[in-house]
Amino acid sequence: MTETFYDVLGVAEDATTDEIETAYRERLKQTHPDVSDDEDASRATKTLIEARDVLVDEDERARYDRVGHDAYVSDGPTPSANDGAETSGRDGEADAGGSRSGTGGSTRSRTRREQRASERVRQERKRAREAGQERHQANTEASEGERTASATAADSTYSVREDIERTSSHGPLLPRGRQLTLLGLFFPLYPVLLFSALLPAFPPFVNLILSACTLLTIIYLQSMPRVALCVFGVWSGISLVGLAVFGIGYFSAVGLVVLASTMLPFGFSVLTASALRY
Repeated sequence: MTETFYDVLGVAEDATTDEIETAYRERLKQTHPDVSDDEDASRATKTLIEARDVLVDEDERARYDRVGHDAYVSDGPTPSANDGAETSGRDGEADAGGSRSGTGGSTRSRTRREQRASERVRQERKRAREAGQERHQANTEASEGERTASATAADSTYSVREDIERTSSHGPLLPRGRQLTLLGLFFPLYPVLLFSALLPAFPPFVNLILSACTLLTIIYLQSMPRVALCVFGVWSGISLVGLAVFGIGYFSAVGLVVLASTMLPFGFSVLTASALRY
């Protein structure tokens, strides 16, 4: 069965112009050579455009419905031409001339339709290329925007980090907030642990446990250089003054133990603060 223009568009024979236009746009999205890999995509698109052009034109649609699909698209004489010849009562020669005229007119009409369809295909391809270029440009601009935003965020992060490092490097020596609380805890705790570890009244294993706790305290405080500097720095000064007040020599056994337990951690704290640029 011959496929009519209505079948090509997939609409009923009484479809309105709006329905035909809608069906044409939907079918064009499927058959256009830019979106279809079918070898007959170009021919199908031309047929689709020809069907649309005929059916949206009231005069052409009326003629198409009157003569039928096969007669309309054929190169031979159309029924309307024959009907006109019979009605006019012309003789055989006039009929032949009319037939030739009808044939030539039909051929020219078909040629014009095909030219319009080819031109419409070119226009659709051009619009598709322009739309693709616009999408590509939009995607490029979006990518550039994302890269710019990323670079800005990276610069901001670097600036914040740099500000933090600058603040850390040149900030006040005394700890603040949580570190101030830890300073208040470890300042009195450190000498208690130290002297308890050296007190001979405890069994050796207790002194060993207390010595380990003292060493862990020194190590833990190195993670907070400001607290360590305050704790060990102040106790180093107190130990120097205390040894002098009680007349204990700095190089005696007691003096060496006291100075080593305060000034060595203080020296480690100074090195840690220098390495971390506090």
